[in-house]
Amino acid sequence: VYAPPGREDKHTTTPCSTMASSSAEEVLVLYGSQTGNSEAAAEQLSSLIPSKLSTSDNRTLTSRCMHLDDFLELEQAKWTRLVIIVCSSYGVGQAPIGARKFREVCDTILERFGYDDTTNDGKNNNGDKMLTGVNYALLGLGDSHYTTFFRNPTAFENALSTVGATRVGELGKADASGTGNMEQSKVIERWIDSIWKDLQPVIDKPMTEEEGLKLKKAHEQTWKLCLELYKEWKQTNYFALIGLFLPLGGVIVGILVHLYLHGYTWGN
Repeated sequence: VYAPPGREDKHTTTPCSTMASSSAEEVLVLYGSQTGNSEAAAEQLSSLIPSKLSTSDNRTLTSRCMHLDDFLELEQAKWTRLVIIVCSSYGVGQAPIGARKFREVCDTILERFGYDDTTNDGKNNNGDKMLTGVNYALLGLGDSHYTTFFRNPTAFENALSTVGATRVGELGKADASGTGNMEQSKVIERWIDSIWKDLQPVIDKPMTEEEGLKLKKAHEQTWKLCLELYKEWKQTNYFALIGLFLPLGGVIVGILVHLYLHGYTWGN
């Protein structure tokens, strides 16, 4: 069981977050976790971001830690420039708690576009795709005792890179069956200790207008795909309904006033 240094518990239930200011930039840490190990690693990463990363213009860096599925549904897939993902496989290569809908989105992407293994070769040749402008780091957990080891993180990696997102840093592979120097907790700690040098260049300079437009497009297209898959996520536009019924209400009131003025009484 993975527990961050200095902590005896497996994980906490309170998400890590820091308050944002007007000059702040947020880094999201997204996770799916069945036993709590991925959650613990994600919370540790989120708590370290303000102290491990810096910016050339003294922007405040903030972080929030949440389920991958909550990012899609509650945040409506509002991507930040840098995202850190920590997730395991569960069962026969399936997604764990908090990442099942995200996996379905990834599977849909791969079905529609097919896996393109040339998009994440470090040459930044992703062009103008759905997630162009999104940078992500990925730490995957699993157990090589099973033939489906690492299938879920692999699905994430393939889908994100296929639609233009750029992975930064090494793809972390923490094996629950690892021994000695490859014990899962040790692999997680090494990955966390070494990932900051890869994240720093992404966040160092202020976001450009072009980068902002790319993230806006990533949000809009991802949310559109989510609404295709999960129609129950569509919000009712109550203002539109009010606008629709106000004219009808005015007509009814007009009829009632007309009847009253012409001496019509109810009950006759």
